Amino acid sequence: MRRRNRMGYRGYQGRGGASTFLKILVCILAILVVGGGGYLLALNNGGALPSWLPQGQTTDTPQTPASDTPTQAPDPSDAPEPSPTPSQAPEEEIRAVNVTVDQLLDGSAQTLAQQAGCNAVAVQVKGEWGKVQWPSQVSLARQLGTVSTTQSLNQALSALAAQDIYLVARVDCFRDQALSAANVGSSLLMTRGGNRWYDSKGMSWVSPVNTQVRQYLTELCVELSQMGFDELVLDSAYFPDQGEVHVLAQSTNYPDTRTTVVEQFWQELTQALEGTEVRLSAQVRGDSLVEGGITSGMTPQLLDQYAQRVWVTLDEGTTQTQVSSVLTQAGMDTTQLLVGQENTSGQTIWA
Repeated sequence: MRRRNRMGYRGYQGRGGASTFLKILVCILAILVVGGGGYLLALNNGGALPSWLPQGQTTDTPQTPASDTPTQAPDPSDAPEPSPTPSQAPEEEIRAVNVTVDQLLDGSAQTLAQQAGCNAVAVQVKGEWGKVQWPSQVSLARQLGTVSTTQSLNQALSALAAQDIYLVARVDCFRDQALSAANVGSSLLMTRGGNRWYDSKGMSWVSPVNTQVRQYLTELCVELSQMGFDELVLDSAYFPDQGEVHVLAQSTNYPDTRTTVVEQFWQELTQALEGTEVRLSAQVRGDSLVEGGITSGMTPQLLDQYAQRVWVTLDEGTTQTQVSSVLTQAGMDTTQLLVGQENTSGQTIWA
């Protein structure tokens, strides 16, 4: 054996007495080497016999000595191809009830969801008046004085999440009275006569063209994604599509190529939320979708590209079938469509 040759245990051709002694010594050492090796292997296995040796038995077959040649690392190209990872998690079917921040804080939101048979709650955390319903750290929100001092919203969200309630934050974007009043970045939409423009609800808008306004809204959405919301639903995340839009003055703030500007905002927001688990969705008017989003700039094609779900409000002249048809033609799966409906208790249910 190589091991014995290295140790010098080869036969010695000497005198008779010394030869007999050496033969006896060689036999004893051989027994110790073979038996001792098994004993050391047993110790390395926690005191048990080595795995290659049947329990309670011995073997006369010597172990193959370790090779002096280093083991070659396996070629990565020989490894099996990993299973592809889905780009997005499967769409979750939800039935949501509108609740207020106060209902979140006093614990009644969960009761309302259970009574309505809903697995989700949708709360407006930034409305058309510009009020931010959480203690935001965004500097512009603090400058505008729109930040809430409520510190317990995160705890309320955590309590609902622990009950497997899906959490939706509804955000008004460019329909914002605080931004309009301050005319942030000279972004106010004006009439042809040089006056502030108002929609059919008496609300003024700022322009999606303005980079300062877009950045402000993006920073708010990033904060919401860090608070534990599962989904962000953006309303008025486009140009106005309700009221006397024909009197709006064509200008830098209100260009002909509105779809390009709207896409820029959604693209920036999508990039800012990349790496988060929050779902980004859009709330739109059904009649605006049916007309192809010409006025608002929010086309069905943009919804298909950027919105993971579409929340739709219908008027008397538009049906869900019409909306579904338009979205289907744009390539969107209509299982991603939610339509708001009033139930008997007066709560708005999205399903």
